[in-house]
Amino acid sequence: MKSHARVVIVGGGVMGVGLLYHLALEGWTDIALVEKGELTSGSTWHAAGQCPHFNGSLNMSKVHLYGTQLYPRLEKLTGQAVSWHGCGGLRLATTDEEVNWFKYVYGVSRLAGYDCEIIGPSEIKQYHPFLETFGVKAAFRTLHDGHVAPADITNAMAAGARKLGADIYRRTRVTDIRRLPTGEWEVITDEGNIACEHVVNSAGSYCDVVGAWTGHTVPIANMLHHYVITEPLAELIELTPELPVVRDPYAHAYLREETNGVLVGPYETATAHVCWEGKPPRWDYESELEAPELDRIMPWLERATERLPLFGQAGIKSIVSGAITHTPDGTYLSGPAPGPRNYWMHCGASIGICQGGGAGKYLAQWMVHGQAEINMREFDPRRFGNWASKDYTAQVSVADYHHMYYCYKPAEQHEVGRGLRKSSLYDKLKAEGAQFSQIFGWERPRWYDKTGQGEKFSFRRSNWWGPVREEALAVRERVGLMDLSTFSKYDVTGHDAHPFLDRVCANRIPAKDGGVILGHLLNANGFIESEITITRLGPEHFYVLSAAAAQLHDLDQLNWRKKHDEQVTIKDITDDYGVLVLAGPRAREVLAPCTSTDLSNTTFPWLTAKLSEVAGVKNVRLVRVNYVGELGWELHVPMAEMPKVYEALMAAGKAHGLRLFGTYAMNSLRMEKAYRGWGAELTTEVDMFEASMERFIRLDKTHFIGREPSLSKQQHGPRIKLVYLEVDNTDSDCVGNEPVYQGDRVVGVTTSGGYGHAVNKSLAFAYIEPQLALKDTALEVLVFNERRSARIIAEPAWDPGNARLRA
Repeated sequence: MKSHARVVIVGGGVMGVGLLYHLALEGWTDIALVEKGELTSGSTWHAAGQCPHFNGSLNMSKVHLYGTQLYPRLEKLTGQAVSWHGCGGLRLATTDEEVNWFKYVYGVSRLAGYDCEIIGPSEIKQYHPFLETFGVKAAFRTLHDGHVAPADITNAMAAGARKLGADIYRRTRVTDIRRLPTGEWEVITDEGNIACEHVVNSAGSYCDVVGAWTGHTVPIANMLHHYVITEPLAELIELTPELPVVRDPYAHAYLREETNGVLVGPYETATAHVCWEGKPPRWDYESELEAPELDRIMPWLERATERLPLFGQAGIKSIVSGAITHTPDGTYLSGPAPGPRNYWMHCGASIGICQGGGAGKYLAQWMVHGQAEINMREFDPRRFGNWASKDYTAQVSVADYHHMYYCYKPAEQHEVGRGLRKSSLYDKLKAEGAQFSQIFGWERPRWYDKTGQGEKFSFRRSNWWGPVREEALAVRERVGLMDLSTFSKYDVTGHDAHPFLDRVCANRIPAKDGGVILGHLLNANGFIESEITITRLGPEHFYVLSAAAAQLHDLDQLNWRKKHDEQVTIKDITDDYGVLVLAGPRAREVLAPCTSTDLSNTTFPWLTAKLSEVAGVKNVRLVRVNYVGELGWELHVPMAEMPKVYEALMAAGKAHGLRLFGTYAMNSLRMEKAYRGWGAELTTEVDMFEASMERFIRLDKTHFIGREPSLSKQQHGPRIKLVYLEVDNTDSDCVGNEPVYQGDRVVGVTTSGGYGHAVNKSLAFAYIEPQLALKDTALEVLVFNERRSARIIAEPAWDPGNARLRA
């Protein structure tokens, strides 16, 4: 065994081997994989091997598509035989909302680049003559996906990695991982130790145990999953071509042909549970199955028989009952772990066979080049914090398993695992009818329902539409109040705080106390990593804000960029402060009676801040800025004291028609102002010029991270360009990842959208080909499979001169 490697991957399932192979393809060959047993001997070997294209996420669709394009070629690439079945698939819709979802996913397919169509019930039997179509409204037919033997692709990628110079150590158990004083990692095994620059936790069912060695929380649960295979059927022995894989929400199962029999794998909608009572498997657990629980899953097998009567016409040949890893949101973990550099996670895949190739490709790009060609945020392990406890993970993973074939509508979330992080106003806002969404563990109001009915979730506008319109217009016409305590918040202090922030941020840092700027952290390639607001509270004290979901990500970005000799302290104070947003033309009249601070434009202009006393609460960080484009202030209040400030503002605002508003209204208001959003318009896929954010990058600064590549990008011009659109929508608005057309050609993709209630326009952002990014250019957006006319708007639809902000 070698004593040093650039990368050590712990775990030899499809995820770990897929990463090893793609790191080698990227040119990193001083790499090693360590597996305690044989390759695939954990969850990989017994997986059903499904490889579907259908997915509502564009980035995940690209992961899946890469796998289905790679696996048929692996034998030629590596010399190792691979059994690939490109039989296609049929996903069934049994409700109108599922049909809406199909139409949205069809748009995603145009961007991802796979062949598909939506067909009616009467057309299904020409592709699957044995399927009963009762209750079916439509089917999403994919042409070139299918299934594959898991061991085949894993061993083929292993063979390919070895040919490129990678080392694989089988029958070698990792017993610990330590961080060395040099910043490297040491992987301790029963056959010797390996020091490495990068370590990757790809330990499958053991990944939470492996993570705990270094203090990392890994939110995975080992779910028990079954599939059954029948004896061969005469109807299938001579049948060609192979039947497509069926995914049926009625049976909540996948159904396919397997060795001339039928394979059915149910995701039971009740009674599912974790394996081994939530404990990890034995260390000598290898290529084993669990005792089947056939009686428990029988209701779903009976429904599968109704859908596919052939399934009931043959005896059961085999039952596979084994552990599969599951995360609370059903998406695998791939990216840096929070904390010290170069500890990566690549685990938690519940559809790992399909995802192993693409997941490996894109993480390899991130490790080698500092970013991937797709947006990796939805895979980033730092989307979970320490609030994702073991109990939470098990509870929500079971719920996610129960809902594998359930059609979640926009904003609809699991009902379990809630109430983990709440502002001090939670109970008061709930009493006002707040409809909460969970964001990074926090409960945050979407809108306020006075009827007590709750939201009727839909892909179309529903019962939230009227109240949200009233909330948005209240902010535009009078004044609104919002709890936005979910902001991530950091104090950056010390002698070198100013030069540090100036070096890591593309914008110029405020030179005077009370100054506020919008800043961006770029990566070494000049692409957008983070968006932050920086407030100077003193010469050596800066208050930094970022998105709720970026709390760990941006803490890492700040810590990782700090030089060893810089006198800078970075403290996460997210839970210490609550945030109230008071905005609207009457905001000054509401706030003035609650504070002695002079709120006049002369002494408290836009983009400035003061430490103030409000409603008797001292040390309120009063910042004249907001995300809705109106006169207003953010009040950053010690969390325990926030109810006092809230009550005072509500009382003062009563005479002015103050109204509570939530994130739905905020999205409407920010769209009217053409404000970009991190994770949507601003990602590592684009630079500041492509994002039309030139005014926030100061290339005249002598140095900041990403400056030199940004200069080059400015000189070479954009590959794509962000534009602001008015779209002729009817009963729905763009949400992102809708294709943009000119004629019959896809020329771009939307990133977000919403209805501007004050301007009565459906608005969207989109990245398009740069030569088309001209005012009034006519385009079309595919919204639920209908072409909607769209026009480029050159300036914000509301208050383009920012007069109201400066009022």
